[in-house]
Amino acid sequence: MSRGTVVVVRDATREYRQGPTVVRALQGISVAVEQGDFLAVTGPSGSGKSTLLHLLGGVDVATAGEVRFLGRNLAEMTVEARAALRLREVGLVFQRFHLLPMLTALENVELPLAAARVRRGERRERAAAVLERVGLADRLRHRPSELSGGQLQRVAIARALVNQPALVLADEPTGELDRASSRRVLGLFRDLNATGTTLVVATHDLEFAEGARRRIEVVDGRIEG
Repeated sequence: MSRGTVVVVRDATREYRQGPTVVRALQGISVAVEQGDFLAVTGPSGSGKSTLLHLLGGVDVATAGEVRFLGRNLAEMTVEARAALRLREVGLVFQRFHLLPMLTALENVELPLAAARVRRGERRERAAAVLERVGLADRLRHRPSELSGGQLQRVAIARALVNQPALVLADEPTGELDRASSRRVLGLFRDLNATGTTLVVATHDLEFAEGARRRIEVVDGRIEG
């Protein structure tokens, strides 16, 4: 697989208003993510890690500077176009899983495919295949209440992968897990990356960060070093 740039951020600033106060969550950030990358973003709470992930995935747009995803300037796209891009090209993994409790693991993983209007039979087949890939072939019919924390996160990872996105973004994916489960998730991410999945992970977990291909540290909205 030839390498290319998935997303590039150039001198991006993100400001928010809190009443009369302007808060700069990011200040002049520049970073590129290449196909096949596994980038860990570290830094203290409130440093801007999550904001950076939101810019990378088009969840949010920069106040100044530029973010290009597969060559497209996200700031020039409509909200609807960015949402469609995320559905096709971005997989999101969250700290608290964000699974629907009334649905089975299989049904939760099917959700992005349903949103993309994939036919039911194909949805089932693709969701089952990706759950098998993350080691949960025997948990397809289990609901979230019947799964461990580590299994819940693997379902969430499967959901992020099911549309075969160009980029997977994970925000503190081991924050709710014990050490053994965290190491299993790191192993899974490394296996996924070895087969070509492009990953950017915001994490406080230094062991997890050291398992990535490369690492940047964000402090006070800037990349250190």
